[in-house]
Amino acid sequence: MRLATLVLVMLLAAACGSKGPLYFRDNPPPGVKPPKPEAYKPQPYPKDAAKETGEDESAGSGKK
Repeated sequence: MRLATLVLVMLLAAACGSKGPLYFRDNPPPGVKPPKPEAYKPQPYPKDAAKETGEDESAGSGKK
């Protein structure tokens, strides 16, 4: 009887503070809307990269 009471108390203590069943972010239960991630912001290509590689800037344009 003591063991059953102890197990019951432990289960109740383990459930304190939980608001519902746990779930993975990729598969939330119906009615739960995860926060929307920030949009992708591309990084600008550095202008000095052509000078570092040894290429001149006019060679890449294709115009003569």
